[in-house]
Amino acid sequence: MNLKNALTKILSFLRVQSKIGGLEISDSAVRFAYFAGGSLKTLSLRLPTGIIENGEIKNYGLLVEALQKLRGLIPADFGNKKIIDVIVTLGSVRIYTQVFSLPLVEEKDLKEAIQLNIKMVSPLDLSQAYAGWQLINQNKNELKIEILSAFAQKAFVDMLRNALNEAGFFAIAVESGGLSFTRLIREHGLNFRTDKPFLVLSIDDRGLRFMVIRLGYLHFEYFQSWKDIQGDEKEISWENFEEEIKRNLHQVLNFYGSHWPEPLTEVVIASSTLVNEISKAISENFSVNVSELRFNLGQPLQREWYEVAGSAVRGETPREEDEDINLFGMTVQEEFYQQRIMDFVGFWRILIPSSLAILVVFLFITRLFLGSMSKSLESQSSLRLNPQQAAEIASISSKIKEFNKSVSLLSKIQGSMKPKTDIIDKLTLMMNINGIVANRVYFQSEEQPIDFSGEAESQEKILSFKNALSQNPAFTSVNLNLSDIKQSERGFSFTITFSLKR
Repeated sequence: MNLKNALTKILSFLRVQSKIGGLEISDSAVRFAYFAGGSLKTLSLRLPTGIIENGEIKNYGLLVEALQKLRGLIPADFGNKKIIDVIVTLGSVRIYTQVFSLPLVEEKDLKEAIQLNIKMVSPLDLSQAYAGWQLINQNKNELKIEILSAFAQKAFVDMLRNALNEAGFFAIAVESGGLSFTRLIREHGLNFRTDKPFLVLSIDDRGLRFMVIRLGYLHFEYFQSWKDIQGDEKEISWENFEEEIKRNLHQVLNFYGSHWPEPLTEVVIASSTLVNEISKAISENFSVNVSELRFNLGQPLQREWYEVAGSAVRGETPREEDEDINLFGMTVQEEFYQQRIMDFVGFWRILIPSSLAILVVFLFITRLFLGSMSKSLESQSSLRLNPQQAAEIASISSKIKEFNKSVSLLSKIQGSMKPKTDIIDKLTLMMNINGIVANRVYFQSEEQPIDFSGEAESQEKILSFKNALSQNPAFTSVNLNLSDIKQSERGFSFTITFSLKR
């Protein structure tokens, strides 16, 4: 075992680091995946019809119940944390993606230019949507960069966040199934090359999906459901199915040719059935190479697991290095910063009692040893002692008394310790629900008020957080001055004070 692996295990034991799994949510199922011992572990739960339909949560209660059941199925080898950290991928919920180009600009002007273009290309009203972006290409020869943007309905995402919190999940990021799928291909695709663009034809229980992958990133995505293909017919014949593939593939290839200069000469099929038949139909009608998508995961993987496996791959990426799109209205780095504060508190919550317990045991053993020595010396008290021996015995007796006092003092300290686990969990939950990012928490003593400084997207969320504190019986003397609410780069910063109810 090398030093890095040993350190990772130690930090994991102390809860400084936590494992992150992938969680897929679609109309028909919820799936969970994570890496353990070098292999991908998976589990799933079918959803009854009608919980999620056309990108809307129709039955919030049943969704929470299903997520709670899935949470209960997660085995101990993933970890025994009360809250499970996940990267969420939306398998069938509509996420809009768009690639746009910008001229090379200075870094200080880049974000402003990107935000302006996002407003222009967004298919949704940005006041009702979450938007995210990531840099996918920087062409220094042509002095331009390419940005991949994504958009999701804000109402759906907020409701999903609340459902996940109730079910025992903490969502670090949310992304589309197409982005997760592309990551799995980029990281684990067999014979994958970033310098060669290709088209992925994916076939699953939802329908046909065409994805243009260029430079290792998703550039275009088109989906057609089985319902649209079937139309008014009772079933889909092979002739109709083949015709739909040819028609859609022709449109996608034409779209690609009008947007990017590199020739697209390869189609990769991602399907659990009819691979040979589909390959033949494409080869006979298009001048492209056709192959089947395969992975180097060291284990077979069925088509329905591709999206959640891609989100599990993202979970393995260090948080500070994760710059992929997040549609939770907060960057992955901000979510990571918030989580790191909670992990740090949890780390010391374990370390302090453990250290005291170890010290008590050490003092107890020392006390037994010195006590045994004292009895031995007492049994020899009838012997004639010279002045030097008498001084040594007096010194040892004095040390015994000091150790006895130390043991008694530590026992009193340990007995007076009050667990703060529930308080931290309640505060964390209220922060997550209201979208609060903590900047500073100053806790001097139980007799002094707690100073809490943080940031939020809007003043309404700050007031909602204040009201949540006031209504919680664990807190008292909640005080928020409106003059302490100030505009910042992330929205609004604020300072609030409150005390713990004794």
